[in-house]
Amino acid sequence: MRIVAVIFQYACFAFALFLCYQIGASLYLQNYKLMDIVSDVGTILICIDLAMFLHFNKSFAALKMKDASQQSPVEVSTLEKVSRKLGHLGIMLIICG
Repeated sequence: MRIVAVIFQYACFAFALFLCYQIGASLYLQNYKLMDIVSDVGTILICIDLAMFLHFNKSFAALKMKDASQQSPVEVSTLEKVSRKLGHLGIMLIICG
């Protein structure tokens, strides 16, 4: 299961890089629509958020533990909080686009 999560994490980063290339190429060729770029930026932010979530996800280890009640609550890092907020911004950009 963890291998699938890592593959999906790298796929998210690869898709985000592809969208960055697509935005750069469309801006360079001046063949773009503003709302398409806005929604692509939103998709990039969501991909980065999902990849960060998969990177920091500790629930796989929690599923293997039998006594989940004895486990201390997992602290969320600042980077994960920022990426989560950027993911929410990405959702709003897609809705607006």
